[in-house]
Amino acid sequence: MSADVSEAVRLIESVIRNLGLDPSSAVIPGDAATKAFALKRGSARVVVAVHATDAGGTFRVLSPCVRLDAKTSPDLYKHLLELNAREIVGAAFGIFGDEVVVVAERSVKDLDESEVEAAIRTVGRIGDRYDDALSQQFGVKRSSD
Repeated sequence: MSADVSEAVRLIESVIRNLGLDPSSAVIPGDAATKAFALKRGSARVVVAVHATDAGGTFRVLSPCVRLDAKTSPDLYKHLLELNAREIVGAAFGIFGDEVVVVAERSVKDLDESEVEAAIRTVGRIGDRYDDALSQQFGVKRSSD
């Protein structure tokens, strides 16, 4: 692991402690190139991860919101793009497998603790707000259900 990746992990663990949680109890088992943590914000799950790459590494925060299925209205996709363009700041909606997710990502180079905290809080807030709203508006199941 590069020094930048190790520092990013240290910053994440510090922010998790500042949120009143024990980072060791939040660890998600994974491969040697990735260190990940699972948190909760209201009804939303928030995954915080650092992934070592040949180019250095990435810091990513992701919150699954709702599950997609064959009956999902195409209007949901249009709505997500409109939210990305109009309301969402510091993160974006995307599709990961069969789920709508909120995601923020950046390089680990020059990452600081305030950026880690802001990303975790932003993605968690958006995930918690929109899992219920999208479920109700489009008749899809929340990822947390």
